[in-house]
Amino acid sequence: MVRRAQRYIIVIVLVGLTCLFINRVPMGDSVPLKLDLSLFPVNIGEWSGREMSGEAQGLPADTDRSLYRKYTNEEGIPLYLYIGYWGKFRQGSDVFSGNYLYPGYMWDSVKERVRVIEVEGESFPVREVLFAKGDYNISLLYWYLTPRGVTTKRFRGRLLYGIDAILNRRTNVALVKIFSGPFRSGSRSPFAIQREFAGKVFPRLADFIAFKE
Repeated sequence: MVRRAQRYIIVIVLVGLTCLFINRVPMGDSVPLKLDLSLFPVNIGEWSGREMSGEAQGLPADTDRSLYRKYTNEEGIPLYLYIGYWGKFRQGSDVFSGNYLYPGYMWDSVKERVRVIEVEGESFPVREVLFAKGDYNISLLYWYLTPRGVTTKRFRGRLLYGIDAILNRRTNVALVKIFSGPFRSGSRSPFAIQREFAGKVFPRLADFIAFKE
């Protein structure tokens, strides 16, 4: 228990120091996308998307570029995909706010866990969050892309962010969210479908965002 507390303290101190550093030191130019997010595939396997940019209230508004679409499969099941990209650190930015849900009012997080998705010989972590309001749920799946890897943790994301700022004067990062519409509590959770869809989205991101060394 003591060791765990010590680890948390060390992480918090490191995050604080790196945040202080990137607040005080010029970070150079913004890192551009390889391709604009507007070119992200509208059709992904059996999923067909349509733009929802005009309905993106509550999603991060300080991005350099973002994409917000509603994808529907052949069975008529809808999922919402959000990709937000920051090419450079900006003070006060809400980059690491993946578990925020819109509309967030009165929706409470009741279950949260990390899953690992295998796709095309690679694996990456995603965080699953179940929200509840009355008799309804919404399921959210998200992850962060940094030049030093994929993470689902806010503290680790900030730490990677700070390390890259110190070593490379680079602070680009992306947030990817896949969430469902409201569904009745007790009915089948869409998480399995969301993980399958995430497995189709993930390999396509490399064409747009450089998140590996």
